[in-house]
Amino acid sequence: MMIGRSPLFSCATVLFALTLLGGTALQAQQTVSSRFRVLIPDFQPLNEEDDDFGKDLADELRDLIDDMLTHSAVDEDDIKDALKEYDLDMEDLTCITSRQLALQKNYQVVLCARYAGTKERWEIQRIQFVDSGTGEVFAVDNIVSAEKMEEEAAQQIVQSFELFVEQTRVAIFCRDYAQSQQWENSLQNCDRALELNPTSITSRYTRANVLRQTDRYEDSLEETQRVLEYDPYHTNALLLGGFLASNISGQEDLARDFYNRYLEQDPTNASVRMNVAYDLAQQGDALGGMLIIEQGVELDPDNIAFYEQLGNFAFAGAERVRREAALDGSDGLTAQVRELYGKAIAAYERVFVDKGEEMLVSQLRNVSAAQLTLGNMTEAASFSERAIASHPEEASLRDIYARALYDSGQISEAVTALSAIEEIDPDWPNLHLRMASWMTEEGRIEDAVPVLESAVAHGATPDQAANMIFSFAYSNYVQPQEKNYSRFIELVLLAKEFEVGLEAREQYDFWHGYSIFTLAIEAQTAEDVAGANRSLPMFRQALGLFQEGKGYADRTASIEYQVYVDNTNTYIEIQDAIIRRANR
Repeated sequence: MMIGRSPLFSCATVLFALTLLGGTALQAQQTVSSRFRVLIPDFQPLNEEDDDFGKDLADELRDLIDDMLTHSAVDEDDIKDALKEYDLDMEDLTCITSRQLALQKNYQVVLCARYAGTKERWEIQRIQFVDSGTGEVFAVDNIVSAEKMEEEAAQQIVQSFELFVEQTRVAIFCRDYAQSQQWENSLQNCDRALELNPTSITSRYTRANVLRQTDRYEDSLEETQRVLEYDPYHTNALLLGGFLASNISGQEDLARDFYNRYLEQDPTNASVRMNVAYDLAQQGDALGGMLIIEQGVELDPDNIAFYEQLGNFAFAGAERVRREAALDGSDGLTAQVRELYGKAIAAYERVFVDKGEEMLVSQLRNVSAAQLTLGNMTEAASFSERAIASHPEEASLRDIYARALYDSGQISEAVTALSAIEEIDPDWPNLHLRMASWMTEEGRIEDAVPVLESAVAHGATPDQAANMIFSFAYSNYVQPQEKNYSRFIELVLLAKEFEVGLEAREQYDFWHGYSIFTLAIEAQTAEDVAGANRSLPMFRQALGLFQEGKGYADRTASIEYQVYVDNTNTYIEIQDAIIRRANR
């Protein structure tokens, strides 16, 4: 499937870029302050245990972190000064409040933990290193310690912290390489980052995006679903998942699910809802887009933009379902198709009432087209009249109005409707040919001739124009059991006024000759001199026309050209003999 750029696709691309840029916040900060600042609050006991162990362990960790080349611990006094600004004490710093403080004071990392047990056996739990910029957590397994063993416990935690530093480094490479579109390098570093921290949502989301960029949609979708396992409300992942699923065959329902979950986070945001629906429709799921907009109508029944999209998607969905249903040779007008056309008509009518002449012409045409497809000719004509009243200079509305009149049997009125287009746009496609065709159906051939001349002047071929006359004349006056060769001759002469090609001319000449030949036979039936005088010039004219039409006769297997020529010559000889005998 060809993938175009939809609003949400562009949105996803921008969000991806912002994610990458945001991921380098630590890197940018390090340039300014040389080392990342790590907030380490005093660790609080889980229950009512003695808090000295937590304070001592935090002090040991601050000292060890300060010895690192890449990170420095926020001094305890600085922490207390910051807490005073918010009327807080060190005891108030849980992991959550520490993360909030870090964001306020621009500390890049938070190291927090809790502990429980006794002095003989402390179990340090919930050890977390948190990247303040991304909110990502690097979790560490529990560590067992005891009183006076704070230094050893701190060293174990720092060993894990060094893995966190490594994970952060490769995660930055993962994002930076993705930003510079070095996809394979990005994947290698993303894989390493995820190996060190499988719960890293940023690296996993970046990896999913890289897979999307390299057209590995199914792999990207699988990775996106993993992101959502960790964070079911990850808006960017829901957006990406919807895009991916809508481009994978058979995943339409999954795409709709992603987009619906995305919308649940802000159900009243009309612009987001319309973008989501548009994205689905662009990927070939107009019905999915329609369902999303119908939900929007329920939430905001006065939003005219919703009705516009509802009409668009319902109409597009009806067209698609009808085409698929018609593959079995039927007209495709299933109950579902009729329902969809009905929804489109109702939605567009609501828009027309509200917007009037500001409504898009294409939407007005869709209403008439839907009514025509449903066989509602009267409704199609009636709506078209209203549409024309609001857009009198729009030729396309008059065109479909004419079609509605024609299909309802009002041919003269249909011709009149088409003739109005001539004043607006004389170059309207096939305008004059259609007018002439409908005139011809009514037998108004002489009226059709100047219209056909205009058709030729506007690009139609002379053969097209002349064949319209000839075909009508032949099917109505030569083929039927009751012939009218005289009328056929009148009309074929009109056809021959056009500068047609050789083959068409040969065909006209042959049947012109045949008609005169047949009338000549009737004229000489009495076999008297009067009949001979009448028929002889007719036979001679017929012979000349047969000779002019020989090429057509030779191309037509059912016509034995020489038989016609021989018979005509025989009749000429007979008439000559009758006339000579009478003149002796």
